[in-house]
Amino acid sequence: MAENLDDFSIGMVERDTGIGRDTLRIWERRYGFPEPLRNDKGERIYSEKQVRRLQRIRRLLDQGLRPGKLLVLNEQDLDNLEADLHPEQATPLNDSVAQLLEALRQADISRLGTLLQQQYEHQGMRDFILQTVAPLVKGTGDEWAQGQLQIFQEHILSEQLRRFLKTKITQQAISTPARIILATLPGETHTLGLLMVEAILASQRVAAINLGGEVPMDQIKNAVEQYEADILGITFSAAYSYKHIRPHLIELRDLLPAHVTIWTGGEGVHRLRKLPSGVMKIKTLDTMPQ
Repeated sequence: MAENLDDFSIGMVERDTGIGRDTLRIWERRYGFPEPLRNDKGERIYSEKQVRRLQRIRRLLDQGLRPGKLLVLNEQDLDNLEADLHPEQATPLNDSVAQLLEALRQADISRLGTLLQQQYEHQGMRDFILQTVAPLVKGTGDEWAQGQLQIFQEHILSEQLRRFLKTKITQQAISTPARIILATLPGETHTLGLLMVEAILASQRVAAINLGGEVPMDQIKNAVEQYEADILGITFSAAYSYKHIRPHLIELRDLLPAHVTIWTGGEGVHRLRKLPSGVMKIKTLDTMPQ
């Protein structure tokens, strides 16, 4: 069959859900879900609806539930299960964030940019990140998970935020040498968190070198050495394979000089308890060391 814009390859599904391709194939055989079609090359392709359901299942797996219980449930059963696990009401969005989300829903990119600029001018860099960008990203993710936004809308917002933050960070014109390196490891394509960290640092007049996403460990090591960095910041999204996070941090810790502190944060590390020596978990952006 011909592919369309709503088709996701197995690699894309792995990236956006954090569920490995081998696991997806096992679930397909054992439970009958997911149910991929095949493209003209015979490769598995998945619909957006299946990706959204897999994302829900991933969140529930992270809360200790088993695949055998979840994969046989219909959408209503999943709704009921999530309601039982999270009976409290979601925190209401403030008016400015609600307006930004509405502009996104209405495909009004011009208004989205205008609102971002207004909030930035009113709040300044640090408060803009903490009070506007962070709740906006969370609200977008929540609405996507509930089927109220489409994946392309989430991607549009991410791209708008990347462009906006890169411009504002550049305008800070910090003259002190950068001693902080930021990156994500191979397999982690979500880089908006890096930009948010870089922006918080810029608000403190601290420069950072942002290597971007999916940087091999040896290249991170080389960058740390060349720039004589004291700190390495690594982020993990909820889509990153949880079982690999601690081993990868240990491997990275062993590669770097002992004096280099590793900061790690993001949804993927929230449940991480025991950390290797020299690794510091940043629970939220407002708790970053100053």
